[in-house]
Amino acid sequence: MIKIKGTLNDKEEVVFQHGKTLPLKALYHQKNQLLPVEISIELTVKMGLNGLISGIGGFVWATKDSCQAEIICNTLKVQKIEVEIVHDDSGKNRLYLIRVIREPDIKRVIDFIQNDSGGLRLKPDWNYPEGERNQSFEQWIIE
Repeated sequence: MIKIKGTLNDKEEVVFQHGKTLPLKALYHQKNQLLPVEISIELTVKMGLNGLISGIGGFVWATKDSCQAEIICNTLKVQKIEVEIVHDDSGKNRLYLIRVIREPDIKRVIDFIQNDSGGLRLKPDWNYPEGERNQSFEQWIIE
């Protein structure tokens, strides 16, 4: 789940982080409805787990294991890639999301974690039965 907040500008637009805007009329459907003097909007965007690690918003990996997230992040940092771990507590389990800071690095990191034969070749935790450890991650650690 990603939450973003915006503020109202004098052009009757909601301005979000990075300057993205949303016309206020998209939120208020009645023509003569009184608009608030001050507005705070919070949008919640939900997506499937596979969509979550596709690079949208810089998110390239998710795991239920904090140690796995730390090890992957450290592996990326050694390669001079700026990453961070973001916690998501919206589901029944806490997820540790790895987020790449610089957009040009996203595709390379996804390939390194999931696809390249010289990379980690990891499968997401949810590819395994509930309660079973991530075998692809454990195999990579052993090698």
